[in-house]
Amino acid sequence: MHDPLEFRHLRYFLAVAEAGSFSRAADRLGISQPSVSQQMRDLEANLRVALFQRRGKRILLTPRGLIFQEHARVILRQLENFLQELNSEPGQLRGALHLGVVPVLNVPLVPHLMGLFTADHPGISVIIEEISSTEIETALEEGRMDVGLGFLTRHSPNLRYECLCKDQFALIVSEKHPWARRRMLPFAELHQQRVLQLSDTFVMRRMIDEICLKHQVRPRTIAEINAIETLLRSLAPLRAAALMPKIALRGREGLKLKAIPLRGKDLGLEIGLLRLSGSAANSAVAAFTSLVKRVVPKLIKE
Repeated sequence: MHDPLEFRHLRYFLAVAEAGSFSRAADRLGISQPSVSQQMRDLEANLRVALFQRRGKRILLTPRGLIFQEHARVILRQLENFLQELNSEPGQLRGALHLGVVPVLNVPLVPHLMGLFTADHPGISVIIEEISSTEIETALEEGRMDVGLGFLTRHSPNLRYECLCKDQFALIVSEKHPWARRRMLPFAELHQQRVLQLSDTFVMRRMIDEICLKHQVRPRTIAEINAIETLLRSLAPLRAAALMPKIALRGREGLKLKAIPLRGKDLGLEIGLLRLSGSAANSAVAAFTSLVKRVVPKLIKE
Protein backbone atom coordinates (compact mmCIF):
# COMPACT_ATOMS: atom_id res chain seq x y z
CA MET A 1 0.00 0.00 0.00
CA HIS A 2 1.40 3.39 -1.02
CA ASP A 3 1.64 6.31 1.39
CA PRO A 4 -1.13 8.81 0.55
CA LEU A 5 1.29 11.75 0.55
CA GLU A 6 4.92 12.05 -0.47
CA PHE A 7 7.39 14.93 -0.62
CA ARG A 8 7.20 15.21 -4.42
CA HIS A 9 3.39 15.44 -4.26
CA LEU A 10 3.65 18.72 -2.35
CA ARG A 11 6.14 20.23 -4.80
CA TYR A 12 4.18 19.14 -7.87
CA PHE A 13 0.84 20.25 -6.40
CA LEU A 14 2.11 23.72 -5.50
CA ALA A 15 3.71 24.11 -8.92
CA VAL A 16 0.40 23.29 -10.64
CA ALA A 17 -1.56 25.57 -8.29
CA GLU A 18 0.79 28.47 -9.00
CA ALA A 19 1.06 27.91 -12.76
CA GLY A 20 -2.63 27.08 -13.32
CA SER A 21 -1.55 24.49 -15.86
CA PHE A 22 -0.05 21.00 -15.83
CA SER A 23 2.17 21.79 -18.80
CA ARG A 24 3.56 25.04 -17.36
CA ALA A 25 4.13 23.32 -14.02
CA ALA A 26 6.01 20.52 -15.78
CA ASP A 27 8.26 23.10 -17.51
CA ARG A 28 9.09 24.72 -14.17
CA LEU A 29 9.78 21.37 -12.54
CA GLY A 30 11.84 20.07 -15.46
CA ILE A 31 9.77 16.90 -15.94
CA SER A 32 7.19 15.71 -18.46
CA GLN A 33 3.60 16.90 -18.42
CA PRO A 34 2.13 13.35 -18.32
CA SER A 35 4.23 12.64 -15.23
CA VAL A 36 2.83 15.69 -13.42
CA SER A 37 -0.73 14.81 -14.43
CA GLN A 38 -0.32 11.22 -13.22
CA GLN A 39 1.17 12.31 -9.89
CA MET A 40 -1.78 14.65 -9.30
CA ARG A 41 -4.28 11.91 -10.18
CA ASP A 42 -2.52 9.61 -7.73
CA LEU A 43 -2.60 12.31 -5.06
CA GLU A 44 -6.33 12.88 -5.48
CA ALA A 45 -7.01 9.14 -5.47
CA ASN A 46 -4.94 8.55 -2.35
CA LEU A 47 -6.53 11.46 -0.50
CA ARG A 48 -9.98 10.66 -1.92
CA VAL A 49 -10.50 14.36 -2.52
CA ALA A 50 -10.84 16.43 -5.72
CA LEU A 51 -8.16 19.11 -5.65
CA PHE A 52 -8.46 20.55 -9.17
CA GLN A 53 -11.20 21.77 -11.48
CA ARG A 54 -10.94 22.85 -15.12
CA ARG A 55 -12.09 26.25 -16.39
CA GLY A 56 -11.41 26.21 -20.10
CA LYS A 57 -7.67 25.68 -20.49
CA ARG A 58 -6.92 26.82 -16.95
CA ILE A 59 -6.61 24.55 -13.90
CA LEU A 60 -8.16 25.99 -10.73
CA LEU A 61 -8.27 24.67 -7.18
CA THR A 62 -11.43 23.33 -5.62
CA PRO A 63 -12.39 24.58 -2.13
CA ARG A 64 -10.63 21.53 -0.67
CA GLY A 65 -7.70 22.19 -2.98
CA LEU A 66 -7.36 25.68 -1.49
CA ILE A 67 -7.25 24.18 2.00
CA PHE A 68 -4.64 21.65 0.87
CA GLN A 69 -2.58 24.46 -0.72
CA GLU A 70 -2.50 26.45 2.53
CA HIS A 71 -1.18 23.51 4.53
CA ALA A 72 1.09 22.20 1.78
CA ARG A 73 3.04 25.47 1.75
CA VAL A 74 3.61 25.32 5.49
CA ILE A 75 4.58 21.62 5.48
CA LEU A 76 6.97 22.00 2.56
CA ARG A 77 8.69 25.02 4.09
CA GLN A 78 9.08 23.27 7.45
CA LEU A 79 10.40 20.12 5.80
CA GLU A 80 12.93 22.04 3.71
CA ASN A 81 14.14 23.95 6.77
CA PHE A 82 14.43 20.70 8.72
CA LEU A 83 16.52 19.05 6.01
CA GLN A 84 18.81 22.07 5.79
CA GLU A 85 19.34 22.13 9.54
CA LEU A 86 19.91 18.36 9.62
CA ASN A 87 22.75 18.66 7.10
CA SER A 88 24.41 21.67 8.73
CA GLU A 89 27.59 21.67 10.75
CA PRO A 90 27.14 21.45 14.53
CA GLY A 91 26.71 24.94 15.95
CA GLN A 92 26.01 26.54 12.56
CA LEU A 93 22.46 27.48 11.67
CA ARG A 94 21.18 26.68 8.20
CA GLY A 95 17.86 27.20 6.56
CA ALA A 96 15.88 29.94 4.88
CA LEU A 97 14.24 33.13 6.09
CA HIS A 98 11.48 34.79 4.07
CA LEU A 99 10.93 38.32 5.39
CA GLY A 100 8.25 40.81 4.41
CA VAL A 101 8.79 44.49 5.21
CA VAL A 102 6.59 47.53 4.64
CA PRO A 103 8.16 50.09 2.27
CA VAL A 104 8.65 52.88 4.80
CA LEU A 105 10.77 50.64 7.05
CA ASN A 106 12.90 49.00 4.36
CA VAL A 107 15.60 51.66 4.00
CA PRO A 108 15.71 52.67 7.70
CA LEU A 109 16.02 49.15 9.13
CA VAL A 110 16.69 46.32 6.70
CA PRO A 111 20.24 47.06 5.44
CA HIS A 112 21.60 47.32 8.99
CA LEU A 113 19.68 44.26 10.20
CA MET A 114 20.74 42.13 7.24
CA GLY A 115 24.38 43.13 7.69
CA LEU A 116 24.33 41.88 11.27
CA PHE A 117 22.22 38.80 10.55
CA THR A 118 24.19 37.45 7.59
CA ALA A 119 27.47 38.06 9.40
CA ASP A 120 26.30 35.93 12.34
CA HIS A 121 24.48 33.29 10.25
CA PRO A 122 26.10 32.88 6.81
CA GLY A 123 24.40 29.51 6.37
CA ILE A 124 20.90 31.02 6.29
CA SER A 125 19.58 32.19 2.93
CA VAL A 126 17.40 35.30 3.12
CA ILE A 127 14.56 36.43 0.85
CA ILE A 128 13.26 39.96 1.44
CA GLU A 129 10.06 41.35 -0.07
CA GLU A 130 9.00 44.98 0.22
CA ILE A 131 5.22 44.74 0.29
CA SER A 132 2.23 46.29 2.03
CA SER A 133 1.06 45.41 5.53
CA THR A 134 -2.03 43.70 4.12
CA GLU A 135 0.08 41.56 1.77
CA ILE A 136 2.45 40.61 4.61
CA GLU A 137 -0.46 39.47 6.77
CA THR A 138 -1.93 37.41 3.93
CA ALA A 139 1.46 35.82 3.09
CA LEU A 140 2.01 34.88 6.74
CA GLU A 141 -1.43 33.32 7.05
CA GLU A 142 -0.90 31.32 3.86
CA GLY A 143 2.54 30.09 4.93
CA ARG A 144 4.36 31.87 2.08
CA MET A 145 6.37 34.03 4.47
CA ASP A 146 8.10 33.42 7.81
CA VAL A 147 8.06 36.81 9.49
CA GLY A 148 6.98 40.39 8.82
CA LEU A 149 8.38 43.75 9.87
CA GLY A 150 5.84 46.53 9.83
CA PHE A 151 3.18 48.51 11.65
CA LEU A 152 1.04 46.61 14.14
CA THR A 153 -2.55 46.91 12.98
CA ARG A 154 -3.69 43.83 14.93
CA HIS A 155 -6.26 43.18 12.20
CA SER A 156 -5.85 39.40 12.06
CA PRO A 157 -6.73 37.01 14.91
CA ASN A 158 -4.44 34.44 13.26
CA LEU A 159 -1.27 36.48 13.69
CA ARG A 160 1.02 37.29 16.58
CA TYR A 161 1.99 40.97 16.84
CA GLU A 162 5.07 41.91 18.90
CA CYS A 163 5.84 45.59 19.50
CA LEU A 164 9.50 46.56 19.07
CA CYS A 165 9.18 50.33 19.49
CA LYS A 166 6.84 53.26 18.97
CA ASP A 167 7.04 56.18 16.56
CA GLN A 168 5.06 59.33 15.81
CA PHE A 169 3.59 60.79 12.66
CA ALA A 170 5.33 64.03 11.74
CA LEU A 171 5.16 66.53 8.91
CA ILE A 172 7.98 65.81 6.45
CA VAL A 173 9.21 68.83 4.46
CA SER A 174 12.29 69.86 2.50
CA GLU A 175 14.82 72.15 4.17
CA LYS A 176 13.60 74.95 1.86
CA HIS A 177 9.95 74.64 2.84
CA PRO A 178 8.48 77.74 4.58
CA TRP A 179 7.76 75.65 7.68
CA ALA A 180 11.18 73.97 7.82
CA ARG A 181 12.26 75.96 10.91
CA ARG A 182 9.10 75.33 12.90
CA ARG A 183 9.80 73.37 16.09
CA MET A 184 6.22 72.20 16.55
CA LEU A 185 3.12 72.42 14.41
CA PRO A 186 -0.51 72.17 15.57
CA PHE A 187 -2.24 69.55 13.44
CA ALA A 188 -5.06 71.98 12.66
CA GLU A 189 -2.66 74.11 10.60
CA LEU A 190 -2.47 71.37 7.97
CA HIS A 191 -5.97 72.24 6.75
CA GLN A 192 -5.82 72.99 3.01
CA GLN A 193 -2.02 72.82 2.97
CA ARG A 194 -0.26 71.26 -0.02
CA VAL A 195 0.58 67.60 0.67
CA LEU A 196 1.71 64.53 -1.20
CA GLN A 197 -0.10 61.31 -0.29
CA LEU A 198 0.47 57.62 -0.73
CA SER A 199 -2.25 55.70 -2.53
CA ASP A 200 -5.03 54.21 -0.43
CA THR A 201 -3.58 50.72 -0.92
CA PHE A 202 -1.11 51.63 1.85
CA VAL A 203 -2.19 50.98 5.44
CA MET A 204 -0.22 54.08 6.39
CA ARG A 205 -2.41 56.21 4.09
CA ARG A 206 -5.55 54.84 5.71
CA MET A 207 -4.08 55.63 9.14
CA ILE A 208 -3.36 59.20 8.01
CA ASP A 209 -6.91 59.61 6.67
CA GLU A 210 -8.30 58.51 10.05
CA ILE A 211 -6.08 60.99 11.89
CA CYS A 212 -7.16 63.85 9.59
CA LEU A 213 -10.81 62.91 10.09
CA LYS A 214 -10.43 62.97 13.89
CA HIS A 215 -8.86 66.43 13.69
CA GLN A 216 -11.42 67.64 11.10
CA VAL A 217 -8.56 68.62 8.82
CA ARG A 218 -8.53 68.33 5.04
CA PRO A 219 -5.08 68.81 3.50
CA ARG A 220 -4.96 69.68 -0.19
CA THR A 221 -3.60 66.59 -1.93
CA ILE A 222 -1.72 67.67 -5.04
CA ALA A 223 -0.48 64.20 -5.99
CA GLU A 224 -0.85 60.56 -4.96
CA ILE A 225 2.33 58.49 -5.34
CA ASN A 226 2.60 54.75 -4.69
CA ALA A 227 6.35 54.70 -3.93
CA ILE A 228 7.88 56.05 -0.69
CA GLU A 229 11.20 57.06 -2.24
CA THR A 230 9.59 58.90 -5.16
CA LEU A 231 7.20 60.70 -2.83
CA LEU A 232 9.99 61.92 -0.56
CA ARG A 233 12.14 63.05 -3.49
CA SER A 234 9.16 64.99 -4.88
CA LEU A 235 8.59 67.12 -1.78
CA ALA A 236 11.14 69.81 -2.66
CA PRO A 237 10.27 70.17 -6.40
CA LEU A 238 6.53 70.30 -5.65
CA ARG A 239 6.96 72.55 -2.58
CA ALA A 240 4.72 70.23 -0.62
CA ALA A 241 4.70 68.32 2.68
CA ALA A 242 3.89 64.74 3.66
CA LEU A 243 2.56 63.03 6.77
CA MET A 244 4.78 60.09 7.68
CA PRO A 245 6.38 58.43 10.70
CA LYS A 246 9.67 60.08 11.69
CA ILE A 247 11.55 56.84 10.99
CA ALA A 248 10.93 57.40 7.27
CA LEU A 249 13.89 59.80 7.20
CA ARG A 250 16.40 57.38 8.71
CA GLY A 251 18.92 56.34 6.06
CA ARG A 252 17.66 59.11 3.76
CA GLU A 253 19.71 61.99 5.14
CA GLY A 254 20.90 62.89 1.64
CA LEU A 255 17.39 63.99 0.67
CA LYS A 256 17.71 67.04 2.97
CA LEU A 257 14.32 66.66 4.57
CA LYS A 258 13.08 67.53 8.06
CA ALA A 259 10.47 65.96 10.31
CA ILE A 260 8.44 68.61 12.15
CA PRO A 261 6.71 67.26 15.30
CA LEU A 262 2.94 67.66 15.31
CA ARG A 263 0.70 68.59 18.23
CA GLY A 264 -2.46 66.53 18.13
CA LYS A 265 -4.09 63.32 19.28
CA ASP A 266 -3.54 59.70 18.26
CA LEU A 267 -0.36 60.42 16.31
CA GLY A 268 1.55 57.41 17.62
CA LEU A 269 2.02 54.04 15.95
CA GLU A 270 3.71 50.76 16.83
CA ILE A 271 6.50 49.12 14.85
CA GLY A 272 7.00 45.43 15.33
CA LEU A 273 7.17 41.82 14.24
CA LEU A 274 4.35 39.79 12.73
CA ARG A 275 4.24 36.00 12.81
CA LEU A 276 1.64 33.28 12.44
CA SER A 277 0.13 32.42 15.81
CA GLY A 278 0.83 28.94 17.10
CA SER A 279 3.45 28.16 14.45
CA ALA A 280 6.71 26.63 15.62
CA ALA A 281 9.46 29.03 14.64
CA ASN A 282 12.39 27.44 12.84
CA SER A 283 15.93 28.27 13.93
CA ALA A 284 16.31 30.98 11.24
CA VAL A 285 13.18 32.80 12.41
CA ALA A 286 14.21 32.46 16.06
CA ALA A 287 17.67 33.90 15.32
CA PHE A 288 16.23 36.81 13.31
CA THR A 289 13.59 37.56 15.94
CA SER A 290 16.21 37.67 18.67
CA LEU A 291 18.37 40.06 16.65
CA VAL A 292 15.50 42.39 15.77
CA LYS A 293 14.28 42.63 19.36
CA ARG A 294 17.78 43.56 20.47
CA VAL A 295 18.70 45.99 17.68
CA VAL A 296 15.60 47.84 16.45
CA PRO A 297 14.73 49.68 19.70
CA LYS A 298 18.31 50.97 19.80
CA LEU A 299 18.18 52.09 16.16
CA ILE A 300 14.99 54.05 16.73
CA LYS A 301 16.44 55.86 19.76
CA GLU A 302 19.65 56.93 17.98
